[in-house]
Amino acid sequence: MARGRGRKKADEPIRYANAMTAAIFVASFVILVLDYYAGSLGVVNQIIVALGTLLISGAAIKKLKSLKGGYGIYMLAGKRGISTVDSLSKRNAKFWKSMAMWGLVMGFGILSYPLLKGKVDKRLYALGIISILFFLYFVIPCTPLSFQFIRIAQLKGFGVNAAAECIPSFSGLTPYGYLIYGATALSGFSGFLILSLMANAMTVFSSSISYGLSVYSGNPQPSLLTNLVPGVAPVIPGITIPLIAGILALAIILTIHEFSHGVLARLAKVKIKSIGLLLFGVIPIGAFVEPDEKTINKLDLQSQNNISAAGISSNFLAAIFFFVLTFIFLIYVVPYIYQNKGVFIESVLPNSPANGVLSAGMQILYWNGHQVSNITSLELAGANTLPGSQVNVVTNKGSYTFNAVSISGSTRGEVGITPTQETAVVNTTYGHTMDFLYKLFSLSFILNFLVAIVNLLPVPGFDGYRIYRTNIKGQFFIRFVTFLIIVGLVLNTLPWLYIGILH
Repeated sequence: MARGRGRKKADEPIRYANAMTAAIFVASFVILVLDYYAGSLGVVNQIIVALGTLLISGAAIKKLKSLKGGYGIYMLAGKRGISTVDSLSKRNAKFWKSMAMWGLVMGFGILSYPLLKGKVDKRLYALGIISILFFLYFVIPCTPLSFQFIRIAQLKGFGVNAAAECIPSFSGLTPYGYLIYGATALSGFSGFLILSLMANAMTVFSSSISYGLSVYSGNPQPSLLTNLVPGVAPVIPGITIPLIAGILALAIILTIHEFSHGVLARLAKVKIKSIGLLLFGVIPIGAFVEPDEKTINKLDLQSQNNISAAGISSNFLAAIFFFVLTFIFLIYVVPYIYQNKGVFIESVLPNSPANGVLSAGMQILYWNGHQVSNITSLELAGANTLPGSQVNVVTNKGSYTFNAVSISGSTRGEVGITPTQETAVVNTTYGHTMDFLYKLFSLSFILNFLVAIVNLLPVPGFDGYRIYRTNIKGQFFIRFVTFLIIVGLVLNTLPWLYIGILH
Protein backbone atom coordinates (compact mmCIF):
# COMPACT_ATOMS: atom_id res chain seq x y z
CA MET A 1 0.00 0.00 0.00
CA ALA A 2 2.83 2.37 0.90
CA ARG A 3 4.45 1.74 -2.46
CA GLY A 4 1.16 2.50 -4.24
CA ARG A 5 0.74 5.76 -2.39
CA GLY A 6 4.37 6.65 -3.12
CA ARG A 7 3.90 5.97 -6.82
CA LYS A 8 0.78 8.15 -6.89
CA LYS A 9 2.66 11.00 -5.21
CA ALA A 10 5.47 10.66 -7.73
CA ASP A 11 2.95 10.83 -10.59
CA GLU A 12 1.26 13.99 -9.25
CA PRO A 13 3.82 16.45 -10.72
CA ILE A 14 3.48 14.75 -14.11
CA ARG A 15 -0.32 14.92 -14.02
CA TYR A 16 -0.13 18.55 -12.91
CA ALA A 17 2.26 19.42 -15.77
CA ASN A 18 0.02 17.64 -18.32
CA ALA A 19 -3.12 19.38 -17.02
CA MET A 20 -1.46 22.81 -17.03
CA THR A 21 -0.06 22.22 -20.53
CA ALA A 22 -3.53 21.30 -21.81
CA ALA A 23 -4.99 24.42 -20.16
CA ILE A 24 -2.31 26.61 -21.73
CA PHE A 25 -3.02 25.11 -25.16
CA VAL A 26 -6.76 25.79 -24.86
CA ALA A 27 -6.30 29.32 -23.47
CA SER A 28 -3.75 30.21 -26.17
CA PHE A 29 -6.00 29.02 -28.98
CA VAL A 30 -8.93 31.02 -27.54
CA ILE A 31 -6.76 34.16 -27.41
CA LEU A 32 -5.54 33.62 -30.99
CA VAL A 33 -9.10 33.17 -32.27
CA LEU A 34 -10.32 36.31 -30.44
CA ASP A 35 -7.29 38.20 -31.71
CA TYR A 36 -8.07 37.12 -35.28
CA TYR A 37 -11.54 38.68 -35.09
CA ALA A 38 -10.34 41.85 -33.32
CA GLY A 39 -9.91 43.69 -36.62
CA SER A 40 -10.14 47.08 -34.89
CA LEU A 41 -6.69 46.49 -33.39
CA GLY A 42 -5.02 46.61 -36.80
CA VAL A 43 -2.97 43.77 -38.27
CA VAL A 44 0.33 44.93 -36.72
CA ASN A 45 -1.15 45.02 -33.20
CA GLN A 46 -2.84 41.68 -33.82
CA ILE A 47 0.53 40.20 -34.75
CA ILE A 48 2.07 41.67 -31.57
CA VAL A 49 -0.69 40.12 -29.43
CA ALA A 50 -0.28 36.76 -31.20
CA LEU A 51 3.51 36.76 -30.85
CA GLY A 52 3.23 37.71 -27.16
CA THR A 53 0.74 34.90 -26.55
CA LEU A 54 2.94 32.35 -28.30
CA LEU A 55 6.09 33.54 -26.53
CA ILE A 56 4.54 33.30 -23.06
CA SER A 57 2.74 30.00 -23.67
CA GLY A 58 5.85 28.45 -25.22
CA ALA A 59 8.05 29.50 -22.29
CA ALA A 60 5.49 28.13 -19.81
CA ILE A 61 5.14 24.76 -21.61
CA LYS A 62 8.92 24.41 -21.93
CA LYS A 63 9.34 24.93 -18.18
CA LEU A 64 6.43 22.66 -17.21
CA LYS A 65 7.61 19.76 -19.39
CA SER A 66 11.38 20.41 -18.97
CA LEU A 67 11.91 20.58 -22.74
CA LYS A 68 14.79 21.89 -24.83
CA GLY A 69 14.35 25.32 -26.39
CA GLY A 70 14.10 28.99 -25.61
CA TYR A 71 12.23 32.25 -26.40
CA GLY A 72 8.88 30.46 -26.61
CA ILE A 73 10.23 27.75 -28.91
CA TYR A 74 10.58 24.16 -27.71
CA MET A 75 11.23 20.69 -29.11
CA LEU A 76 9.17 17.54 -28.79
CA ALA A 77 11.44 14.64 -29.76
CA GLY A 78 11.16 10.87 -29.63
CA LYS A 79 11.67 7.58 -31.45
CA ARG A 80 8.19 7.34 -32.94
CA GLY A 81 8.19 7.56 -36.72
CA ILE A 82 11.69 6.17 -37.23
CA SER A 83 10.28 2.80 -38.32
CA THR A 84 8.07 4.63 -40.86
CA VAL A 85 11.12 6.38 -42.32
CA ASP A 86 12.94 3.05 -42.53
CA SER A 87 9.98 1.47 -44.28
CA LEU A 88 9.72 4.32 -46.82
CA SER A 89 13.44 4.15 -47.58
CA LYS A 90 13.16 0.46 -48.50
CA ARG A 91 10.49 1.16 -51.08
CA ASN A 92 11.12 2.88 -54.41
CA ALA A 93 14.71 3.86 -53.65
CA LYS A 94 15.14 4.95 -57.27
CA PHE A 95 12.18 7.33 -56.97
CA TRP A 96 13.56 9.02 -53.84
CA LYS A 97 17.02 9.53 -55.34
CA SER A 98 15.52 10.82 -58.61
CA MET A 99 13.25 13.19 -56.70
CA ALA A 100 16.23 14.63 -54.80
CA MET A 101 18.18 15.19 -58.02
CA TRP A 102 15.10 16.74 -59.68
CA GLY A 103 14.85 19.12 -56.72
CA LEU A 104 18.50 20.11 -57.13
CA VAL A 105 17.82 21.02 -60.77
CA MET A 106 14.71 22.98 -59.70
CA GLY A 107 16.76 24.75 -57.06
CA PHE A 108 19.85 25.63 -59.11
CA GLY A 109 18.73 25.38 -62.73
CA ILE A 110 21.24 24.80 -65.50
CA LEU A 111 24.03 25.58 -63.01
CA SER A 112 23.05 22.48 -61.00
CA TYR A 113 24.90 20.21 -63.41
CA PRO A 114 28.23 20.46 -61.53
CA LEU A 115 26.39 19.57 -58.28
CA LEU A 116 25.17 16.35 -59.87
CA LYS A 117 28.70 15.38 -60.97
CA GLY A 118 27.40 13.93 -64.22
CA LYS A 119 25.43 11.26 -62.34
CA VAL A 120 22.02 12.60 -63.28
CA ASP A 121 20.11 11.06 -66.17
CA LYS A 122 19.85 13.59 -69.02
CA ARG A 123 16.09 13.07 -69.21
CA LEU A 124 15.75 13.83 -65.48
CA TYR A 125 17.93 16.92 -65.91
CA ALA A 126 15.76 18.10 -68.81
CA LEU A 127 12.62 17.41 -66.75
CA GLY A 128 13.99 19.68 -64.01
CA ILE A 129 14.56 22.57 -66.44
CA ILE A 130 11.10 22.04 -67.99
CA SER A 131 9.62 22.00 -64.47
CA ILE A 132 11.17 25.41 -63.76
CA LEU A 133 9.53 26.84 -66.89
CA PHE A 134 6.25 25.12 -65.95
CA PHE A 135 6.29 26.87 -62.56
CA LEU A 136 7.12 30.24 -64.14
CA TYR A 137 4.46 29.99 -66.83
CA PHE A 138 1.60 28.10 -65.18
CA VAL A 139 2.05 27.99 -61.39
CA ILE A 140 3.36 31.40 -60.30
CA PRO A 141 0.62 33.34 -62.19
CA CYS A 142 -1.88 31.40 -60.04
CA THR A 143 -0.38 32.40 -56.68
CA PRO A 144 -3.14 35.06 -56.26
CA LEU A 145 -5.50 32.13 -55.67
CA SER A 146 -3.66 31.64 -52.37
CA PHE A 147 -2.88 35.29 -51.62
CA GLN A 148 -6.58 35.91 -51.03
CA PHE A 149 -6.30 33.75 -47.90
CA ILE A 150 -3.18 35.51 -46.60
CA ARG A 151 -4.15 38.40 -44.35
CA ILE A 152 -1.72 41.08 -45.46
CA ALA A 153 -3.31 44.35 -46.62
CA GLN A 154 -0.79 44.92 -49.42
CA LEU A 155 -1.58 41.49 -50.89
CA LYS A 156 -5.33 41.98 -50.73
CA GLY A 157 -5.56 43.31 -54.25
CA PHE A 158 -3.63 40.39 -55.69
CA GLY A 159 -6.39 37.93 -54.84
CA VAL A 160 -9.32 40.00 -56.04
CA ASN A 161 -9.23 38.85 -59.65
CA ALA A 162 -7.46 35.60 -58.87
CA ALA A 163 -9.36 33.54 -61.43
CA ALA A 164 -8.69 36.04 -64.21
CA GLU A 165 -5.01 36.38 -63.29
CA CYS A 166 -4.53 32.59 -63.30
CA ILE A 167 -4.24 32.57 -67.09
CA PRO A 168 -0.74 32.06 -68.51
CA SER A 169 0.23 34.33 -71.38
CA PHE A 170 3.38 35.46 -73.11
CA SER A 171 1.59 38.42 -74.73
CA GLY A 172 2.10 40.76 -71.78
CA LEU A 173 5.63 39.62 -70.97
CA THR A 174 8.10 42.51 -70.85
CA PRO A 175 11.84 42.29 -71.60
CA TYR A 176 12.28 42.23 -67.82
CA GLY A 177 9.93 39.23 -67.69
CA TYR A 178 11.99 37.37 -70.28
CA LEU A 179 15.10 38.23 -68.26
CA ILE A 180 13.50 36.64 -65.17
CA TYR A 181 12.65 33.53 -67.19
CA GLY A 182 16.21 33.26 -68.45
CA ALA A 183 17.84 33.97 -65.07
CA THR A 184 15.61 31.43 -63.31
CA ALA A 185 16.27 28.75 -65.92
CA LEU A 186 19.99 29.41 -65.45
CA SER A 187 20.16 29.63 -61.63
CA GLY A 188 16.92 27.91 -60.59
CA PHE A 189 14.60 29.10 -57.86
CA SER A 190 17.59 29.81 -55.62
CA GLY A 191 18.57 32.60 -58.00
CA PHE A 192 14.92 33.57 -58.51
CA LEU A 193 14.38 34.13 -54.80
CA ILE A 194 17.68 35.94 -54.22
CA LEU A 195 16.98 38.30 -57.14
CA SER A 196 13.40 38.88 -55.96
CA LEU A 197 14.48 39.60 -52.38
CA MET A 198 17.22 42.00 -53.43
CA ALA A 199 14.96 43.77 -55.96
CA ASN A 200 12.27 44.31 -53.32
CA ALA A 201 14.93 45.37 -50.81
CA MET A 202 16.14 48.04 -53.26
CA THR A 203 12.54 49.21 -53.74
CA VAL A 204 12.09 49.51 -49.97
CA PHE A 205 15.43 51.33 -49.62
CA SER A 206 14.74 53.81 -52.46
CA SER A 207 11.17 54.46 -51.22
CA SER A 208 12.53 55.11 -47.72
CA ILE A 209 14.99 57.65 -49.13
CA SER A 210 12.24 59.28 -51.23
CA TYR A 211 9.97 59.54 -48.19
CA GLY A 212 12.78 61.11 -46.16
CA LEU A 213 13.33 63.68 -48.91
CA SER A 214 9.58 64.41 -49.09
CA VAL A 215 9.55 65.05 -45.32
CA TYR A 216 12.62 67.27 -45.63
CA SER A 217 10.92 69.29 -48.39
CA GLY A 218 7.86 69.85 -46.19
CA ASN A 219 5.54 67.70 -48.34
CA PRO A 220 5.52 64.24 -46.70
CA GLN A 221 4.11 61.42 -48.84
CA PRO A 222 3.43 58.48 -46.48
CA SER A 223 1.94 56.46 -49.33
CA LEU A 224 5.53 55.92 -50.52
CA LEU A 225 5.94 53.67 -47.48
CA THR A 226 2.45 52.38 -46.73
CA ASN A 227 2.05 50.98 -50.27
CA LEU A 228 5.19 48.88 -49.98
CA VAL A 229 4.68 45.11 -49.98
CA PRO A 230 6.69 43.32 -47.24
CA GLY A 231 9.01 40.76 -48.78
CA VAL A 232 8.98 38.84 -45.51
CA ALA A 233 5.79 38.12 -43.58
CA PRO A 234 4.99 36.06 -40.48
CA VAL A 235 2.90 32.95 -41.18
CA ILE A 236 0.76 32.68 -38.06
CA PRO A 237 -2.37 30.47 -38.19
CA GLY A 238 -5.30 32.47 -36.89
CA ILE A 239 -3.65 35.83 -37.68
CA THR A 240 -2.13 36.03 -41.16
CA ILE A 241 -3.65 32.74 -42.39
CA PRO A 242 -6.82 30.85 -41.35
CA LEU A 243 -6.39 28.97 -38.06
CA ILE A 244 -7.37 25.32 -38.67
CA ALA A 245 -6.58 25.20 -42.40
CA GLY A 246 -3.30 27.00 -41.67
CA ILE A 247 -2.23 24.55 -38.96
CA LEU A 248 -3.08 21.55 -41.15
CA ALA A 249 -1.22 23.04 -44.14
CA LEU A 250 1.87 23.65 -41.99
CA ALA A 251 1.67 20.13 -40.57
CA ILE A 252 1.56 18.67 -44.10
CA ILE A 253 4.50 20.78 -45.25
CA LEU A 254 6.72 20.09 -42.25
CA THR A 255 5.99 16.36 -42.21
CA ILE A 256 6.79 15.68 -45.85
CA HIS A 257 9.84 17.98 -45.74
CA GLU A 258 11.51 16.33 -42.77
CA PHE A 259 10.48 12.77 -43.56
CA SER A 260 12.05 13.18 -46.99
CA HIS A 261 15.34 14.20 -45.37
CA GLY A 262 15.08 11.09 -43.20
CA VAL A 263 14.36 8.75 -46.12
CA LEU A 264 17.39 9.96 -48.12
CA ALA A 265 19.54 9.72 -44.98
CA ARG A 266 18.50 6.09 -44.44
CA LEU A 267 19.16 5.32 -48.13
CA ALA A 268 22.73 6.47 -47.45
CA LYS A 269 22.86 4.15 -44.39
CA VAL A 270 22.79 7.07 -41.92
CA LYS A 271 21.27 6.32 -38.50
CA ILE A 272 18.24 8.36 -37.39
CA LYS A 273 18.54 9.44 -33.75
CA SER A 274 15.11 10.95 -33.23
CA ILE A 275 12.09 12.52 -34.91
CA GLY A 276 10.21 15.44 -33.48
CA LEU A 277 8.29 18.67 -33.74
CA LEU A 278 9.39 22.24 -33.16
CA LEU A 279 6.69 24.51 -31.72
CA PHE A 280 6.43 28.23 -31.03
CA GLY A 281 3.88 28.41 -28.25
CA VAL A 282 1.05 26.22 -29.53
CA ILE A 283 1.87 26.60 -33.25
CA PRO A 284 4.08 24.05 -35.07
CA ILE A 285 6.85 25.92 -36.90
CA GLY A 286 9.06 23.02 -37.83
CA ALA A 287 9.58 19.31 -37.79
CA PHE A 288 12.88 17.56 -37.66
CA VAL A 289 14.51 14.25 -38.33
CA GLU A 290 17.80 14.07 -36.45
CA PRO A 291 20.35 11.99 -38.38
CA ASP A 292 23.89 11.23 -37.30
CA GLU A 293 25.68 14.35 -38.60
CA LYS A 294 29.16 12.80 -38.27
CA THR A 295 28.15 10.00 -40.64
CA ILE A 296 26.63 12.47 -43.12
CA ASN A 297 29.83 14.51 -43.22
CA LYS A 298 31.76 11.37 -44.25
CA LEU A 299 29.48 10.66 -47.22
CA ASP A 300 30.34 11.51 -50.83
CA LEU A 301 29.16 14.92 -52.08
CA GLN A 302 26.28 13.52 -54.13
CA SER A 303 24.78 11.68 -51.15
CA GLN A 304 25.12 14.83 -48.99
CA ASN A 305 23.46 16.93 -51.71
CA ASN A 306 20.61 14.42 -52.04
CA ILE A 307 19.95 14.48 -48.28
CA SER A 308 20.03 18.31 -48.19
CA ALA A 309 17.77 18.68 -51.24
CA ALA A 310 15.25 15.99 -50.23
CA GLY A 311 12.96 18.30 -48.24
CA ILE A 312 13.06 21.00 -50.92
CA SER A 313 12.26 18.45 -53.62
CA SER A 314 9.29 17.02 -51.72
CA ASN A 315 7.88 20.52 -51.15
CA PHE A 316 8.15 21.32 -54.87
CA LEU A 317 6.37 18.07 -55.68
CA ALA A 318 3.66 18.75 -53.08
CA ALA A 319 3.23 22.29 -54.45
CA ILE A 320 2.42 20.82 -57.88
CA PHE A 321 -0.02 18.33 -56.34
CA PHE A 322 -1.92 20.99 -54.36
CA PHE A 323 -1.78 23.40 -57.28
CA VAL A 324 -3.67 20.86 -59.40
CA LEU A 325 -6.26 20.37 -56.64
CA THR A 326 -6.64 24.15 -56.22
CA PHE A 327 -7.09 24.62 -59.97
CA ILE A 328 -9.73 21.86 -60.11
CA PHE A 329 -11.62 23.53 -57.24
CA LEU A 330 -11.34 26.90 -59.00
CA ILE A 331 -13.10 25.54 -62.09
CA TYR A 332 -15.61 23.05 -60.69
CA VAL A 333 -16.35 24.12 -57.10
CA VAL A 334 -15.62 27.80 -56.40
CA PRO A 335 -18.32 29.26 -58.73
CA TYR A 336 -20.99 27.42 -56.73
CA ILE A 337 -19.92 28.08 -53.12
CA TYR A 338 -19.21 31.85 -53.03
CA GLN A 339 -21.62 34.77 -53.29
CA ASN A 340 -20.45 38.31 -54.14
CA LYS A 341 -21.23 40.78 -51.32
CA GLY A 342 -19.90 43.85 -53.13
CA VAL A 343 -16.90 46.20 -52.98
CA PHE A 344 -15.83 47.64 -49.64
CA ILE A 345 -13.12 50.05 -48.45
CA GLU A 346 -10.22 48.09 -46.97
CA SER A 347 -8.23 51.12 -45.78
CA VAL A 348 -7.78 54.87 -46.33
CA LEU A 349 -4.39 56.43 -46.95
CA PRO A 350 -3.25 59.13 -44.50
CA ASN A 351 -3.12 62.68 -45.94
CA SER A 352 -5.29 61.68 -48.91
CA PRO A 353 -8.55 63.39 -50.00
CA ALA A 354 -10.60 60.52 -48.54
CA ASN A 355 -8.79 60.59 -45.17
CA GLY A 356 -11.21 61.56 -42.39
CA VAL A 357 -14.20 61.34 -44.75
CA LEU A 358 -14.39 57.74 -45.90
CA SER A 359 -13.55 54.89 -43.55
CA ALA A 360 -12.74 51.19 -43.68
CA GLY A 361 -15.83 48.99 -43.93
CA MET A 362 -17.93 51.33 -46.10
CA GLN A 363 -19.49 49.69 -49.14
CA ILE A 364 -18.94 51.48 -52.47
CA LEU A 365 -22.20 51.57 -54.42
CA TYR A 366 -21.50 54.12 -57.19
CA TRP A 367 -18.34 55.76 -58.54
CA ASN A 368 -18.90 58.84 -60.71
CA GLY A 369 -22.41 57.64 -61.46
CA HIS A 370 -21.35 54.11 -62.43
CA GLN A 371 -22.73 51.25 -60.38
CA VAL A 372 -20.03 49.25 -58.60
CA SER A 373 -20.66 45.51 -58.20
CA ASN A 374 -17.11 44.19 -58.24
CA ILE A 375 -13.49 45.36 -58.44
CA THR A 376 -13.52 45.23 -62.24
CA SER A 377 -16.48 47.61 -62.48
CA LEU A 378 -14.77 49.97 -60.01
CA GLU A 379 -11.56 49.93 -62.06
CA LEU A 380 -13.51 50.71 -65.24
CA ALA A 381 -15.40 53.54 -63.53
CA GLY A 382 -12.19 55.23 -62.38
CA ALA A 383 -9.98 54.40 -65.36
CA ASN A 384 -10.20 57.85 -66.99
CA THR A 385 -10.04 59.93 -63.80
CA LEU A 386 -7.29 62.56 -63.97
CA PRO A 387 -5.58 64.44 -61.10
CA GLY A 388 -7.57 67.59 -60.32
CA SER A 389 -10.90 66.24 -61.55
CA GLN A 390 -13.90 65.71 -59.27
CA VAL A 391 -14.90 62.24 -58.12
CA ASN A 392 -18.31 61.43 -56.66
CA VAL A 393 -18.44 58.35 -54.45
CA VAL A 394 -21.71 56.93 -53.16
CA THR A 395 -21.40 54.52 -50.23
CA ASN A 396 -23.85 52.83 -47.92
CA LYS A 397 -23.19 55.74 -45.50
CA GLY A 398 -23.77 58.63 -47.91
CA SER A 399 -22.54 60.52 -50.97
CA TYR A 400 -19.15 62.30 -51.06
CA THR A 401 -17.28 64.43 -53.60
CA PHE A 402 -13.49 64.72 -53.78
CA ASN A 403 -10.83 66.40 -55.88
CA ALA A 404 -8.67 63.57 -57.21
CA VAL A 405 -4.90 63.78 -56.75
CA SER A 406 -1.83 61.95 -58.01
CA ILE A 407 -0.54 59.43 -55.46
CA SER A 408 3.02 58.08 -55.66
CA GLY A 409 3.50 59.73 -59.04
CA SER A 410 0.49 58.03 -60.63
CA THR A 411 -0.89 59.64 -63.81
CA ARG A 412 -4.40 58.67 -62.73
CA GLY A 413 -6.42 60.70 -60.27
CA GLU A 414 -7.10 58.92 -56.97
CA VAL A 415 -8.83 59.68 -53.68
CA GLY A 416 -6.68 57.46 -51.47
CA ILE A 417 -8.63 54.29 -50.72
CA THR A 418 -7.78 50.60 -50.96
CA PRO A 419 -10.87 48.69 -52.15
CA THR A 420 -11.57 45.01 -51.62
CA GLN A 421 -14.20 42.71 -53.07
CA GLU A 422 -15.86 40.63 -50.38
CA THR A 423 -17.58 37.31 -50.82
CA ALA A 424 -19.61 35.05 -48.56
CA VAL A 425 -19.75 31.28 -48.44
CA VAL A 426 -23.09 29.68 -49.27
CA ASN A 427 -24.55 28.79 -45.87
CA THR A 428 -24.78 25.04 -46.34
CA THR A 429 -22.74 22.12 -45.01
CA TYR A 430 -21.46 21.47 -48.53
CA GLY A 431 -20.52 25.13 -49.00
CA HIS A 432 -18.55 25.39 -45.75
CA THR A 433 -16.84 22.03 -46.30
CA MET A 434 -15.73 22.94 -49.82
CA ASP A 435 -14.62 26.39 -48.62
CA PHE A 436 -12.41 24.76 -45.97
CA LEU A 437 -10.89 22.33 -48.46
CA TYR A 438 -10.26 25.15 -50.96
CA LYS A 439 -8.42 27.14 -48.28
CA LEU A 440 -6.44 24.06 -47.21
CA PHE A 441 -5.41 23.20 -50.78
CA SER A 442 -4.61 26.83 -51.67
CA LEU A 443 -2.49 27.37 -48.56
CA SER A 444 -0.75 24.01 -48.98
CA PHE A 445 0.07 24.98 -52.56
CA ILE A 446 1.60 28.39 -51.81
CA LEU A 447 3.29 27.45 -48.53
CA ASN A 448 4.90 24.32 -50.01
CA PHE A 449 6.27 26.44 -52.84
CA LEU A 450 7.51 29.17 -50.46
CA VAL A 451 9.07 26.69 -48.03
CA ALA A 452 10.88 25.02 -50.93
CA ILE A 453 12.42 28.20 -52.35
CA VAL A 454 13.14 29.83 -48.96
CA ASN A 455 15.04 26.71 -47.89
CA LEU A 456 17.33 27.29 -50.89
CA LEU A 457 18.72 30.46 -49.30
CA PRO A 458 22.38 30.27 -48.18
CA VAL A 459 21.44 31.24 -44.63
CA PRO A 460 22.41 29.14 -41.55
CA GLY A 461 19.60 26.80 -40.59
CA PHE A 462 18.33 26.40 -44.16
CA ASP A 463 19.03 23.48 -46.50
CA GLY A 464 20.56 25.84 -49.06
CA TYR A 465 23.31 26.81 -46.63
CA ARG A 466 24.41 23.18 -46.30
CA ILE A 467 24.38 22.75 -50.09
CA TYR A 468 26.46 25.92 -50.62
CA ARG A 469 28.87 25.05 -47.81
CA THR A 470 29.31 21.46 -49.04
CA ASN A 471 30.03 22.35 -52.67
CA ILE A 472 31.80 25.74 -52.59
CA LYS A 473 35.31 25.84 -51.22
CA GLY A 474 35.47 29.65 -50.94
CA GLN A 475 33.98 30.23 -47.50
CA PHE A 476 34.49 34.00 -47.85
CA PHE A 477 32.15 33.98 -50.84
CA ILE A 478 29.50 32.07 -48.86
CA ARG A 479 29.78 34.48 -45.90
CA PHE A 480 29.54 37.47 -48.24
CA VAL A 481 26.41 36.13 -49.98
CA THR A 482 24.88 35.21 -46.62
CA PHE A 483 25.52 38.74 -45.34
CA LEU A 484 23.83 40.26 -48.40
CA ILE A 485 20.82 37.96 -48.01
CA ILE A 486 20.41 38.83 -44.32
CA VAL A 487 20.58 42.58 -45.12
CA GLY A 488 18.00 42.00 -47.86
CA LEU A 489 15.72 40.14 -45.45
CA VAL A 490 15.94 42.96 -42.90
CA LEU A 491 15.05 45.56 -45.55
CA ASN A 492 12.12 43.40 -46.66
CA THR A 493 10.68 43.47 -43.12
CA LEU A 494 10.73 47.30 -42.86
CA PRO A 495 7.28 47.77 -44.50
CA TRP A 496 5.77 46.16 -41.40
CA LEU A 497 7.35 48.91 -39.28
CA TYR A 498 6.08 51.58 -41.66
CA ILE A 499 2.55 50.15 -41.59
CA GLY A 500 2.55 50.13 -37.78
CA ILE A 501 3.78 53.73 -37.52
CA LEU A 502 1.93 55.46 -40.35
CA HIS A 503 -1.44 53.63 -40.40
